[in-house]
Amino acid sequence: MGTTLLTLLEVWFMLKVSVSLDELCDAYEMNSDEISHYLDVNTGEILMRMDPLLTGYKDGDLEEELEDEERYLELPTIASRDAYGLMVDFVEIVTSTELQDRLNTALNGRKPFRTFKDVLFDFPEEREKWFKFERETHRREILQWLEDENITIEQNKI
Repeated sequence: MGTTLLTLLEVWFMLKVSVSLDELCDAYEMNSDEISHYLDVNTGEILMRMDPLLTGYKDGDLEEELEDEERYLELPTIASRDAYGLMVDFVEIVTSTELQDRLNTALNGRKPFRTFKDVLFDFPEEREKWFKFERETHRREILQWLEDENITIEQNKI
């Protein structure tokens, strides 16, 4: 009974934000050392910040606005090791032995990220499965991040 009450209280106090889960996933996938995205928890808007060294321009207004850490939450960045691990996980569920061998060779060679995608280009159906597998994983990761931040997406935006 106590656990149920605690769960209900946690849900009650979660911040409800009107934001598109697909847009959050897109931003998450684009994040890097040079590009970061922030969720405005008041409006649901996703803001992009590009490194001034990359653009040659520093947006002082945006920098100042993003200092409000209660309003603007920086989306996480996918670490290279996690992206690599996702490709390894995908190879394990591939049913074609030929494709598994080629993908494993790609992952163990030079430029594994590029080579992995190049191999999949020759297997259109499996390439689509990869995109779906990757997207579903990112979707789960973003939903977990939102939960960790005590945020829930308004139902009509999922």
